Formats: sequence, C-alpha cells, structure tokens
Amino acid sequence: MQTDVVIEFNGAKLDLPRGTSIRDVLAQAEMRTRLVAVELNGEIVPWERFEITKLNNGDIVEAVTLVGGG
Repeated sequence: MQTDVVIEFNGAKLDLPRGTSIRDVLAQAEMRTRLVAVELNGEIVPWERFEITKLNNGDIVEAVTLVGGG
C-alpha cells in the first residue's frame, strides 16, 4: 500500500493512504465513533463530520474515549 499522508494520532506517527477520514482512523484504532471526542489541529470535530473529514499530511489528531462510571 502506498502512503501519501503522514499524520500524528494520539502522539504516534501514522502513514495513511490519501483520502483517509477521521472515521477510518478511529476504526483502525478500534474506537467507537459515538463514544469518542476528536480534536483535529486544535479544533473539535463533531462526530457527524468524522466520515467526511479527510486527513492531510501533517495533521495532528487527538482522540479520547468517553468513560462512564460513578
């Protein structure tokens, strides 16, 4: 697989094919999209935009899962 894009995801470098979305990266990381908060280059991305937001070379993505409890 040829990689065209290098991003940082939760502090780790990832090589990805061009056209990869936030949703694709979350699936690869086995994170459920409805239970994740995502920041792309310092801006919060609503979960409704995960599939249409494509990643570009040099993007920084931070994702955290929501945990319930008491």
